[in-house]
Amino acid sequence: MLTIQILFPRRWLYLILLTWLSLPLQAADNEFPSERLEEISAELNTTETTFQQLEKQKRLDLNKLDSLTATAARLEQVAKTCVAQQEQQQTQTQQATDSLGEANTDEDADVKRKRQELTEQKQQLEKTLSQCRLLSLRAATLLTDTRQSRQILLKDQLFAYSYSVIDHLEVILLESGVWKTEISGLLRVLTNLPLNKTNVWIALAYGIAGLIAGLFWSIHKRRQYRETIPPIHATSPTLAAVWISLLRFLPYTLFAGLAALSLYFAPPGVPLILQFTQALLLFGISYGIMHSLLRPAGQVEGVVPATQQTGHKLYFWARLLIVTTLIGTIFHSPLLDSATQASTAPSHFVGLIRVALGTVIGFSLARLIWLMSDHFLFIQHTRLHWLAVGALLVSVSSLWLGYRNFSVFLFTGVFGTLFLLLVAWLLLKIPAEIFDGLDVGRTPWQQRLRQQLGLRSNQIVPGLLWLRLANMLVVSGGLLILSLRLWGMPEQNFTLLLTQLASGIKIGGFTLEPLRIIGGLLIVALLVSLTHVMKKNLAESWLRRTTLSRGAREAITTVSGYTGILLAILMGLSVAGIQFENLAIIAGALSVGIGFGLQNIVNNFVSGLILLFERPIRRGDWITVGTAEGYVRDISIRSTTIQTFDRSDIIVPNSQIISGQVTNMMLNDNFGRVIIPVNVAYGVDTEQVMAILQEAANAHPLVLKDRSDMKINVFFRSFSDHALNFELRCFIRDIETKARVISDLNLAIDKELRQQEIPMPFIRSEPYTWSGKTVKSQDLS
Repeated sequence: MLTIQILFPRRWLYLILLTWLSLPLQAADNEFPSERLEEISAELNTTETTFQQLEKQKRLDLNKLDSLTATAARLEQVAKTCVAQQEQQQTQTQQATDSLGEANTDEDADVKRKRQELTEQKQQLEKTLSQCRLLSLRAATLLTDTRQSRQILLKDQLFAYSYSVIDHLEVILLESGVWKTEISGLLRVLTNLPLNKTNVWIALAYGIAGLIAGLFWSIHKRRQYRETIPPIHATSPTLAAVWISLLRFLPYTLFAGLAALSLYFAPPGVPLILQFTQALLLFGISYGIMHSLLRPAGQVEGVVPATQQTGHKLYFWARLLIVTTLIGTIFHSPLLDSATQASTAPSHFVGLIRVALGTVIGFSLARLIWLMSDHFLFIQHTRLHWLAVGALLVSVSSLWLGYRNFSVFLFTGVFGTLFLLLVAWLLLKIPAEIFDGLDVGRTPWQQRLRQQLGLRSNQIVPGLLWLRLANMLVVSGGLLILSLRLWGMPEQNFTLLLTQLASGIKIGGFTLEPLRIIGGLLIVALLVSLTHVMKKNLAESWLRRTTLSRGAREAITTVSGYTGILLAILMGLSVAGIQFENLAIIAGALSVGIGFGLQNIVNNFVSGLILLFERPIRRGDWITVGTAEGYVRDISIRSTTIQTFDRSDIIVPNSQIISGQVTNMMLNDNFGRVIIPVNVAYGVDTEQVMAILQEAANAHPLVLKDRSDMKINVFFRSFSDHALNFELRCFIRDIETKARVISDLNLAIDKELRQQEIPMPFIRSEPYTWSGKTVKSQDLS
């Protein structure tokens, strides 16, 4: 400490410390200057004034309220950010002040000056913090008011009462001449629509061009598919069924799609035209998908094909639904609300048409859903048809009672939800079929990919699990978000939700970032697959050019595979936004678990590393561990798989191999010894027997004959009670052929002994009956 004070006097130490502590404050001071706060306050005043004026004048509508709510939410977020930053700077200023200690009369002048600066900063921060808190409170209050007003307005609009069926009939039937006037007014409105004819003709030209192109393409592809079955059938039957059927409806889909796209960028002057084209496109796609899945030749799992009788019913109600909905799109236009252009009175004739069309639409969709429940198993299992039919009946009833807005809301929600569920089911079903095909190699391109990854026939594709999980999360999340938007989520809330999904959702002190998590899953899947490609190339190409032994090559390949998987997981966690410093807590918890419950796992893990580097056993070795005997098929980091001679697999923990006794028939080489005992009767020429055994061994091609340390030996072992005992001992080149060599030598020895008429004793320990006389084996000798 004395050395430090000599080199740097105390006053300089104070200045360095204070400068370091005040750097964040100085850098952050200008983030919310007074001019910025004044701009936020002025914008907030304008928004509050606008909201109050619209509220007094009763001119509020959903579009204006949505705009005011979005502005209030943005200002509230800015004010909250200001509060958080000022509180952080206030904490840092207090820490800097505390570092100076208590004020005294004899302290250095620079310290006094710095203390005064910090005091002024604290006062300024408190003033700014108060302003930010006030702005945050005002913005939160305005946001609450606009949301409440929106909910009230939406409720009033949703349950607004117009006219019931009885009201419409009373006016039409009791007041003479009304229906004639309204019909003429309806025709006048329809014939004098304020159309931008140029844009309409351009859209029609685009649609006709798409119709012609789609027609030629559809005819060409359908003729081609009749000659050869496309590979898409084996890749995904669901995708094939959808694609083949959509080819039939491709001309109409292109017509509606291109026309709608043209009208979207070049408005026709009347929104009715664009809405009609969009409805035509949506219902055309829905009809095409339904037709493709229910075809008898579809063979889609989870879908029962429609017979000829049920198909007629389904397609009848589907066509009726499409036609009535397209007509209903026209008659539900606001242009037809009034009886005449010069009057604001409602058109009771159009009201009756709307009720009639809505009734047919509701019952058609309900009937169609009920019939589809017998063919789509996911609808039947979830009882979705009961809920949908109930909602549609409520929708029709509301329309008859005069609550048209609520009826349209229910019908749109039910049909939109069913369409989203169908699309989500396809987006889950088609990738699942492709992934299942990759796991078994169903198509040639899938087999080539499996070969590139170096996979065996019964091995699944690595990393595919993470792709399945990512696909499920994306589809499920998209379905949930779009369903919320469909059932009335405000646009600003929808935008805020998408923003939070992109930037992250704060849960306590943790920020959940769904997009980054999905990206991490994709990175893990990709890198794990690349790891297997690298292992295959490493084992089959790079390491084969080295002088390493087979065991060393296998050890390097295995360790590199585990290293690649570990790096893939770490990179996936990094992309997902997981901070590695937070893993210290998990590591501490794991250390406690290792000390208690994970001892065996860690023991097997370390034993696996020893097996990989020491290589006492290798893949393909013939070993005996306890009662298990067979070939080593796989050495993993935790266990070793031994395949017995009857083709059963035994999983042996690595710790048993390291700590127990293991017999390896093929550790240094594949040589092995064969011992064949031979017993002959008394009285034969022993030297002749030994010569026969020696010649049999010399004649076999797999017996080693040129090794001085592995000679062929024949021994006269002993005199037993009933035979002379000889033994042939020889070494063979491959221990795996031991059983075959023993069989060949036995056959050769038996054949030669028979030719030389050398008898072999027949010994039985138990008595048996021969020619009506009970004898013992000793009598036969």
